Amino acid sequence: MRSLPRMSVMRLLIAALAAVCLAACPIRDVGYVEINTVPAAATAALYLNFVKLDPLKNGTAVLRQSVGIAKLAIEGKDGHIAMLCEIEVRKDRITTVTISVLDRPPSCQCRNSAATADRSGGHPCVG
Repeated sequence: MRSLPRMSVMRLLIAALAAVCLAACPIRDVGYVEINTVPAAATAALYLNFVKLDPLKNGTAVLRQSVGIAKLAIEGKDGHIAMLCEIEVRKDRITTVTISVLDRPPSCQCRNSAATADRSGGHPCVG
């Protein structure tokens, strides 16, 4: 009986290891959050689920997020983090959040790309 060449055995082991790793990784449902700031030049630090976001480019960022409720917060001038709103992230949908930093305190307005979204052009975020 003829044995398999050494390279074939290595390739087979690598393929099996890759298959096991892929099978072990949980597939999570994701959606997207688009964050817009008004005015676009606002420099306040934003946090999504307590993770500090990189500064927004031209006042806009699109982030991939796990489905569920995401918490958006802003850092004040004194370094205190204040909760702005909770955002409902839906599977394969874009939720647009507009943050008005001109208001005191800053405010959120959300709009979801789902067909069931509010037809009046948006609705305030929960929170």
